Amino acid sequence: MTLVQRRIDWMNAVGLHQWNETDYFGRYPRSYWEKNIGYFLVGEEQGRVVVAIALYTEDVRWTRDGEYTGATTGEAYYLHHLVTDPACKGVGKQMMLYVEQYAIEHHVPLLRLDSAVGNLSLEKYYTDLGYTACGTCHDQLYHGVLREKPLHGR
Repeated sequence: MTLVQRRIDWMNAVGLHQWNETDYFGRYPRSYWEKNIGYFLVGEEQGRVVVAIALYTEDVRWTRDGEYTGATTGEAYYLHHLVTDPACKGVGKQMMLYVEQYAIEHHVPLLRLDSAVGNLSLEKYYTDLGYTACGTCHDQLYHGVLREKPLHGR
């Protein structure tokens, strides 16, 4: 929660409109984290968490009329809440590469995520990591671009 707050403070400071404008803590209070996390991976430097990401095997943002589009349960990890310490450059990419290897080792052939519509730097970030835009989603105040990446080497 502290790491997310640091990132929200950074978003406010640089004028980025994302978690800081979608009632993040209202939507994802501590009780959400305690009940709903499937896999949660964290990275530390000198005993301090500097990167975290949640992995799910299902995601309602990838449904149409209550039915999953594309991958079925177990065929994809859905990545959410990637958060990094603004002072630690490169840890997000390291985590994303680690997640790819983790998925391959667990025989999960597809990674899916979403990113905020209009965030061009995040769009480039995920495109450079090999994620292809393949749709959109809406979740309360959030409007996102659905992205996926098939994994090879499994």
